[in-house]
Amino acid sequence: TREKSSIACATRVCCRCRSRAPSAKPPFARRPAHRSGGGGGSHSGINTELGLQSIIKNKWSTTLSYHSLMMKPGNLPEDYRPGWGVVLFIPYTDNIEVNMKLFSLTAGKYLPIGRSCWFTGEAGFSIVSGEQVNFKPAPDSAPFNFLFVMDYPSNYTSTREKKTAIGGMLRADFNWAFSSFLGLGGGVFANFNSIQAPIGYQVKLILGWMHWEKK
Repeated sequence: TREKSSIACATRVCCRCRSRAPSAKPPFARRPAHRSGGGGGSHSGINTELGLQSIIKNKWSTTLSYHSLMMKPGNLPEDYRPGWGVVLFIPYTDNIEVNMKLFSLTAGKYLPIGRSCWFTGEAGFSIVSGEQVNFKPAPDSAPFNFLFVMDYPSNYTSTREKKTAIGGMLRADFNWAFSSFLGLGGGVFANFNSIQAPIGYQVKLILGWMHWEKK
């Protein structure tokens, strides 16, 4: 009677407390984090990145990113010799490099590792804007020398052509959050398109609300 009613009342109170208790937030949940970084890559290239990454349902990741790359042309002849010279005792070299821009949307798997680290592996597509260089052997010509100016031409002539293409993007990143809003990351990426296929590595700064899990 009284004992049964008191037990039922206590059960109701426990149930209400459980329903009112706030649910624990998973780390690195849902809100996008800004990512910026840079590194090197294939064809003696350098790259920079700006991006936003979000975690969905604590299982999946999606990233919207912009890459700017500068590298040697993939079709550079093996016997290519760049032009070079000296002006007022200051040397220069006419090295040929191409620029490429990648606007990418990727999605993939989110894997938490420990309390404040996580790994993402993603695939997607890119809109690629880049340059393609066409080479033709140049006739032999004598270098130009006059007072303090010397010029030695290249053994190839070149023309540039701007192109746009659709490419496939693969990327993998390891990330470490050392506070609730700041972290570091390192990753690799590869893009496959009809202009030139770059492969690169990066070190990144991560800024955003990452729900860093405290001890």
